[in-house]
Amino acid sequence: MVVTSLQNPEVKLYRSLLRKRGRDKKGLIPLEGIRLIEEAVANQAELHRVIYSEEFLKNERGRELLEDIQNKQPQVKPLNVSRNILKEAADTENPQGILAAAVPPESSLSQLTVEEKPLIIVAAGIQDPGNLGTIIRTAAAASVSGVVVTRGTVDIHNPKTLRATMGAIFNLPVVLIKDVESLISYFRQLNTRLAVTDLEGDVNCFQVDLTVPTAVFFGSEAFGLDREIRKAADYRLKIPLLGPAESLNVAVAAGVIMYEGVRQKHYSI
Repeated sequence: MVVTSLQNPEVKLYRSLLRKRGRDKKGLIPLEGIRLIEEAVANQAELHRVIYSEEFLKNERGRELLEDIQNKQPQVKPLNVSRNILKEAADTENPQGILAAAVPPESSLSQLTVEEKPLIIVAAGIQDPGNLGTIIRTAAAASVSGVVVTRGTVDIHNPKTLRATMGAIFNLPVVLIKDVESLISYFRQLNTRLAVTDLEGDVNCFQVDLTVPTAVFFGSEAFGLDREIRKAADYRLKIPLLGPAESLNVAVAAGVIMYEGVRQKHYSI
């Protein structure tokens, strides 16, 4: 049977997850799109609801995903809805035909410091969900130790953030920390160096040793980092700007730092 009403309980549940209040109340996050849900299933995320449109079944990859869900999580009964209902329930203008409600992944700070020489990215005040999601995705690609998200940063379970991660949030430790002072103290106890990016920084990012335990903080797109973080930093890193641009997008800046770490650890001459 094809559901054609927005009043269906499963559809209403999913729509409630598009708001932070609904996510906090239900303890679930909204997943939209085939790649994001594929990664969730591959990393054994627990799904509570799956909603798909008839058109989704016309796609071989879509049929395989539904089959994979039913094989791995038989307790989940995918709900077939009309194209219009799925579009109304989705967060995007042109949804790919599948939505899911899932239990969010959980990570701890200890997971970030398992490696002998971790490189940790700290999002401290980033406001744009696309930027945060892109940083998490790039962190997974660069195989950094993990990402810490502090107070004042956009919700990592914001639908746009989740989509921007392209599923990386399920295969990389991402830790939520409210108390920045405790975080700094934790890093100090582990002899992890603290670095911030700064247009007026005194250390070229290509001349600092990123092969030792390091946590790099990235702040608000508009206001940068809090004073307490800047004061605690061991290094103020500057990314050279050789052209007329005044600054880099924060996700791009984070990518530059992460891949400089990759170069130093794996491709140094």
